[in-house]
Amino acid sequence: MKTRNLFSILTLFLIFACASTSEVVYDYNLEVDFNQFETYVLCMDDFFVEHTNHPQMDNEEIRRLIGDAVAIEIENKGHRTNVLNPELQAGFRLLISEETAEFTDCEHSEELEYWENCTIHTQTFEEETLVVYVADFESKKVLWHASIICDLNQPKKKLKSYVNGLVKELYETYPKTLVAPNPDEAKEYEVF
Repeated sequence: MKTRNLFSILTLFLIFACASTSEVVYDYNLEVDFNQFETYVLCMDDFFVEHTNHPQMDNEEIRRLIGDAVAIEIENKGHRTNVLNPELQAGFRLLISEETAEFTDCEHSEELEYWENCTIHTQTFEEETLVVYVADFESKKVLWHASIICDLNQPKKKLKSYVNGLVKELYETYPKTLVAPNPDEAKEYEVF
Protein backbone atom coordinates (compact mmCIF):
# COMPACT_ATOMS: atom_id res chain seq x y z
CA MET A 1 0.00 0.00 0.00
CA LYS A 2 2.82 2.41 0.88
CA THR A 3 4.50 1.66 -2.46
CA ARG A 4 1.34 2.60 -4.33
CA ASN A 5 0.98 5.84 -2.38
CA LEU A 6 4.61 6.72 -3.05
CA PHE A 7 4.13 5.89 -6.74
CA SER A 8 0.98 8.05 -6.86
CA ILE A 9 2.77 10.98 -5.25
CA LEU A 10 5.74 10.67 -7.62
CA THR A 11 3.37 10.52 -10.59
CA LEU A 12 1.62 13.70 -9.43
CA PHE A 13 4.95 15.50 -9.06
CA LEU A 14 5.92 14.40 -12.57
CA ILE A 15 2.61 15.64 -13.99
CA PHE A 16 2.95 19.02 -12.31
CA ALA A 17 6.62 19.32 -13.29
CA CYS A 18 5.73 18.67 -16.93
CA ALA A 19 2.85 21.12 -16.80
CA SER A 20 5.07 23.93 -15.55
CA THR A 21 7.35 23.87 -18.57
CA SER A 22 6.04 25.55 -21.65
CA GLU A 23 7.63 26.40 -24.90
CA VAL A 24 6.77 28.69 -27.73
CA VAL A 25 5.02 27.09 -30.68
CA TYR A 26 5.03 29.16 -33.86
CA ASP A 27 4.49 29.02 -37.58
CA TYR A 28 4.71 31.49 -40.45
CA ASN A 29 4.29 31.70 -44.20
CA LEU A 30 7.71 30.94 -45.71
CA GLU A 31 6.77 32.64 -48.98
CA VAL A 32 6.27 36.05 -47.38
CA ASP A 33 9.05 38.60 -47.00
CA PHE A 34 8.17 40.25 -43.70
CA ASN A 35 10.68 43.04 -44.40
CA GLN A 36 8.36 44.42 -47.11
CA PHE A 37 5.77 45.56 -44.57
CA GLU A 38 6.10 48.87 -42.78
CA THR A 39 2.74 49.64 -41.17
CA TYR A 40 0.34 47.84 -38.85
CA VAL A 41 -2.80 48.30 -36.83
CA LEU A 42 -3.92 46.45 -33.71
CA CYS A 43 -7.06 44.33 -33.95
CA MET A 44 -9.53 46.14 -31.68
CA ASP A 45 -11.81 43.09 -31.42
CA ASP A 46 -9.10 41.33 -29.40
CA PHE A 47 -9.57 43.80 -26.55
CA PHE A 48 -13.08 42.52 -25.74
CA VAL A 49 -13.25 40.00 -22.87
CA GLU A 50 -14.40 36.60 -24.14
CA HIS A 51 -14.14 34.31 -21.12
CA THR A 52 -16.38 36.08 -18.63
CA ASN A 53 -16.58 32.91 -16.53
CA HIS A 54 -12.81 33.23 -15.84
CA PRO A 55 -12.40 36.86 -14.71
CA GLN A 56 -9.08 36.17 -12.98
CA MET A 57 -7.58 35.04 -16.32
CA ASP A 58 -9.45 37.16 -18.86
CA ASN A 59 -10.41 40.71 -18.04
CA GLU A 60 -10.06 44.21 -19.48
CA GLU A 61 -6.78 44.95 -17.69
CA ILE A 62 -5.11 41.75 -18.90
CA ARG A 63 -6.24 42.39 -22.46
CA ARG A 64 -5.00 46.00 -22.32
CA LEU A 65 -1.60 44.84 -21.03
CA ILE A 66 -1.32 42.22 -23.77
CA GLY A 67 -2.34 44.75 -26.44
CA ASP A 68 0.24 47.25 -25.17
CA ALA A 69 2.94 44.57 -25.17
CA VAL A 70 2.03 43.46 -28.71
CA ALA A 71 2.29 47.09 -29.91
CA ILE A 72 5.71 47.49 -28.29
CA GLU A 73 7.08 44.26 -29.73
CA ILE A 74 5.81 44.74 -33.29
CA GLU A 75 7.27 48.25 -33.26
CA ASN A 76 10.54 46.77 -32.01
CA LYS A 77 10.46 44.68 -35.19
CA GLY A 78 10.48 47.84 -37.30
CA HIS A 79 6.77 48.32 -38.03
CA ARG A 80 5.00 51.55 -37.28
CA THR A 81 1.34 52.06 -36.48
CA ASN A 82 -0.92 53.50 -39.16
CA VAL A 83 -4.68 53.19 -38.66
CA LEU A 84 -5.51 54.84 -42.00
CA ASN A 85 -3.35 52.68 -44.27
CA PRO A 86 -2.12 49.55 -42.46
CA GLU A 87 -0.42 46.70 -44.28
CA LEU A 88 -0.58 44.32 -41.33
CA GLN A 89 -2.98 43.62 -38.51
CA ALA A 90 -1.48 42.47 -35.20
CA GLY A 91 -3.52 40.81 -32.51
CA PHE A 92 -3.81 38.16 -29.84
CA ARG A 93 -6.13 35.49 -28.52
CA LEU A 94 -6.57 34.01 -25.07
CA LEU A 95 -7.55 30.35 -25.06
CA ILE A 96 -8.77 28.78 -21.84
CA SER A 97 -9.52 25.09 -21.57
CA GLU A 98 -10.75 23.07 -18.62
CA GLU A 99 -10.10 19.43 -17.83
CA THR A 100 -11.35 17.50 -14.82
CA ALA A 101 -9.16 14.81 -13.31
CA GLU A 102 -10.05 12.23 -10.68
CA PHE A 103 -7.35 11.04 -8.34
CA THR A 104 -8.07 7.52 -7.22
CA ASP A 105 -6.63 4.89 -4.94
CA CYS A 106 -7.18 1.22 -5.67
CA GLU A 107 -7.55 -1.05 -2.67
CA HIS A 108 -7.70 -4.83 -2.78
CA SER A 109 -10.89 -6.35 -1.41
CA GLU A 110 -10.25 -9.68 0.35
CA GLU A 111 -13.83 -10.91 -0.03
CA LEU A 112 -14.27 -10.93 -3.78
CA GLU A 113 -10.63 -10.76 -4.87
CA TYR A 114 -10.96 -7.68 -7.07
CA TRP A 115 -9.67 -4.13 -7.06
CA GLU A 116 -12.05 -1.56 -5.73
CA ASN A 117 -11.79 1.92 -7.18
CA CYS A 118 -12.17 4.71 -4.64
CA THR A 119 -12.12 8.37 -5.65
CA ILE A 120 -9.89 10.44 -3.38
CA HIS A 121 -10.14 13.83 -5.02
CA THR A 122 -11.60 15.45 -8.13
CA GLN A 123 -10.02 18.63 -9.44
CA THR A 124 -10.59 20.83 -12.47
CA PHE A 125 -7.45 22.15 -14.15
CA GLU A 126 -7.58 25.28 -16.25
CA GLU A 127 -4.97 25.83 -18.91
CA GLU A 128 -4.42 29.18 -20.55
CA THR A 129 -2.71 29.71 -23.86
CA LEU A 130 -1.69 33.09 -25.22
CA VAL A 131 -1.60 33.32 -29.01
CA VAL A 132 -0.24 36.35 -30.86
CA TYR A 133 -0.55 36.76 -34.60
CA VAL A 134 0.10 39.03 -37.55
CA ALA A 135 -2.18 38.99 -40.59
CA ASP A 136 -2.13 40.67 -43.97
CA PHE A 137 -4.62 43.51 -43.56
CA GLU A 138 -5.99 43.28 -47.12
CA SER A 139 -6.31 39.49 -47.52
CA LYS A 140 -7.05 38.82 -43.81
CA LYS A 141 -4.70 35.80 -43.98
CA VAL A 142 -2.55 35.05 -40.95
CA LEU A 143 1.12 35.32 -41.90
CA TRP A 144 2.67 34.44 -38.51
CA HIS A 145 1.44 33.21 -35.16
CA ALA A 146 3.05 32.06 -31.95
CA SER A 147 1.61 30.59 -28.76
CA ILE A 148 2.66 29.69 -25.25
CA ILE A 149 0.95 28.14 -22.26
CA CYS A 150 0.75 30.74 -19.53
CA ASP A 151 -0.74 31.64 -16.15
CA LEU A 152 -2.33 35.09 -16.23
CA ASN A 153 -3.66 34.74 -12.71
CA GLN A 154 -0.70 36.73 -11.34
CA PRO A 155 -0.52 39.25 -8.51
CA LYS A 156 -1.37 42.71 -9.82
CA LYS A 157 2.14 44.12 -9.30
CA LYS A 158 3.76 41.24 -11.24
CA LEU A 159 1.20 41.00 -14.06
CA LYS A 160 2.61 43.70 -16.37
CA SER A 161 6.16 42.35 -16.35
CA TYR A 162 4.85 38.78 -16.74
CA VAL A 163 2.74 39.73 -19.79
CA ASN A 164 5.57 41.79 -21.31
CA GLY A 165 7.93 38.83 -20.91
CA LEU A 166 5.48 36.41 -22.53
CA VAL A 167 4.82 38.64 -25.53
CA LYS A 168 8.54 39.41 -25.95
CA GLU A 169 9.31 35.67 -25.93
CA LEU A 170 6.62 35.05 -28.55
CA TYR A 171 7.87 37.86 -30.81
CA GLU A 172 11.39 36.44 -30.73
CA THR A 173 10.07 33.96 -33.32
CA TYR A 174 8.80 36.74 -35.63
CA PRO A 175 10.58 36.35 -38.99
CA LYS A 176 11.36 39.99 -39.76
CA THR A 177 15.02 40.92 -39.68
CA LEU A 178 16.07 44.40 -38.80
CA VAL A 179 18.84 45.68 -41.01
CA ALA A 180 21.49 47.59 -39.13
CA PRO A 181 22.51 50.81 -40.86
CA ASN A 182 25.73 50.65 -42.82
CA PRO A 183 28.33 52.81 -41.02
CA ASP A 184 29.82 53.83 -44.40
CA GLU A 185 26.47 55.32 -45.41
CA ALA A 186 25.93 57.18 -42.14
CA LYS A 187 25.10 60.86 -42.56
CA GLU A 188 27.18 63.44 -40.84
CA TYR A 189 25.29 65.98 -38.81
CA GLU A 190 26.50 69.43 -38.01
CA VAL A 191 26.37 70.54 -34.43
CA PHE A 192 25.34 74.17 -34.00
